[in-house]
Amino acid sequence: MVKMKKFSIDDEGNILRYLDCYSENEASAPLFYIHGLGCASSSDYPQVVTSDSYSKCRSFLIDLMGSGFSDKPQDGKYTSDAQATIVSNFVVSQGFSYLSLFGHSAGAFIALKLAQKLPVPVGTLVLCQPGLTDYGIAMLSDITSQTEEQFVNGGFSQLLAQLKAQGGNDAWLGPFSVASPYAIYQWARSAIDDNSSNWLDDLATLNAVKGVILSDTATRDEIAKFEQAGCTVELVANAEHMIAYDNPDGLALAISNLLNLGK
Repeated sequence: MVKMKKFSIDDEGNILRYLDCYSENEASAPLFYIHGLGCASSSDYPQVVTSDSYSKCRSFLIDLMGSGFSDKPQDGKYTSDAQATIVSNFVVSQGFSYLSLFGHSAGAFIALKLAQKLPVPVGTLVLCQPGLTDYGIAMLSDITSQTEEQFVNGGFSQLLAQLKAQGGNDAWLGPFSVASPYAIYQWARSAIDDNSSNWLDDLATLNAVKGVILSDTATRDEIAKFEQAGCTVELVANAEHMIAYDNPDGLALAISNLLNLGK
């Protein structure tokens, strides 16, 4: 049985929680999962790592601070830089000399920063639907057009009601509804800044095996920009942005294929 584990991030006892899957499998580098904004690895990826198509490497399904089962202090720091530092401290605490990283959507920015920050080598960096879509930019811009206080005191509940009314957001609404509004707001502001930065240049210069997973509806131009950054691109059929829910077996196979490149 896989149990939820914890890592204390500070002297106040705030806890980062995660699932440690296939801990008995030490033959390959462990893979650390970084979920997207408003998501949680504990809800997004169990169906992926239990797929028959998965490589069964040791897998850490991390709920970032402010998300999922991890703590949500009101005075917490939830920028992408702050989240990358927390996860870096956690990864270092595990004592691995070699590892791989996965990041989805806005979580790709955190995974990339983590790859640059870690004092141990990153063998493979896997980014899934990395960056912000036009829909994502519009939504996060609406969030950050408010002050943090306005969003926390009313904007967050209004956004939840809007997303429910739109329909088609069921996979996302579960973890989103229990996320800290402080975390959503601060990460939204960071994600907009990250998306407008030269992150593709940082990706291109990163010394690691690099893979990008996209829906097979991706355009040739979308694919090409990642290939130009030195990435192997895997396409997953019958999926949109939330590939983990739309086609978990396809995502499991794509991840496994990319991890095999680094062996």
